[in-house]
Amino acid sequence: MKIPWMVPNFQQQDFEAIKKVLDTQWLTMGPEVQKFENKVTSFLQIKYGIAVNSGTSALDVALKCIKIQQSDEVIIPVLSYIAAANAVVYNQGIPIFVDIDNTLNIDPELIEEKITDKTKAIMNIDFGGNVSDYTSLIRICKRHDIPLIIDGAQSFGSQYHNDMCCTQGIVNTTSFHAAKILTTIEGGMVLTNNKEHYQKAQMIRNQGQSDRFIHPILGNNYRMMDINAAMGCSQIDRFKKTLRARRELVKYYKEHLKNVFYPKELIQTKNSYSLFTILLENRDQLVAHLRNNGIETRIHYSTPINKQQIHYSNEMYPKATEVSKRILSLPLYHGLTRDQQDYIIMAVNDFTRDL
Repeated sequence: MKIPWMVPNFQQQDFEAIKKVLDTQWLTMGPEVQKFENKVTSFLQIKYGIAVNSGTSALDVALKCIKIQQSDEVIIPVLSYIAAANAVVYNQGIPIFVDIDNTLNIDPELIEEKITDKTKAIMNIDFGGNVSDYTSLIRICKRHDIPLIIDGAQSFGSQYHNDMCCTQGIVNTTSFHAAKILTTIEGGMVLTNNKEHYQKAQMIRNQGQSDRFIHPILGNNYRMMDINAAMGCSQIDRFKKTLRARRELVKYYKEHLKNVFYPKELIQTKNSYSLFTILLENRDQLVAHLRNNGIETRIHYSTPINKQQIHYSNEMYPKATEVSKRILSLPLYHGLTRDQQDYIIMAVNDFTRDL
């Protein structure tokens, strides 16, 4: 049996939505983009959404909205995808790394020792959709009068208490990359309740344009195409059902996997499970064992950001270092069958039986 790590959630209605756009011959940013923005903001219960061409573009726009400049420091978790740190550098800022806790998210207890006069924001990421301690994060931001920015690339669909994730910051972002639960193949969105940031983000994504051929600020071409937005509209219409099915797959995994551990999940939160991660010793040997049995996996992430060449530092982050050696993402996607899950579970349990 061959089982991929991920299969995009494409259905016939998605292809029909794209065909309708092609038939209109309006392919670039247009009515479907606005429709998608409205559907996302309605789902998240947030005022404004600005669709862009990638999650990384969304991060760049968000940091420009709060005016990150040369030598400004932005605090981010050290174990995450590198795009967050890169976006800070795009704006000539300096990413300041903080170790993680047992949720695999930034450890709130370690943040304040990293705050300096140059700290201009905290950028938070919910690892794999697992929700952070937002009460503590918001308290820290208020105490030091610094904005909270959310990189919600992995937490679209997660919930903190009664609020949807991707809404807790003054500016929030998300990603609709092909590996996400809701995909537009490539795409992202900036989300905010602040009208000034909304207006600025609209301009930045479209070459700084405020009116046709009027450009008061520096922007870029971060526009989303109507083709991508149409797919997003189609997918968000069934997104709650997709989330329920995904959580059922995770529940079945957890009921049957043996001798593995999971990231801690906080009470009154709901994980979207953008990633289904396990923790165990001898991770690399399990990867080889599963590969030999036709099962594809991913490691998120084998290298903390501070050990990447472009962000390298000798500072020690013991929790992230330990987790990076033990973490593994198992297959999880729409259409994963019970037979496939049983095969994966059997292969993992065969390996972990003697651990």
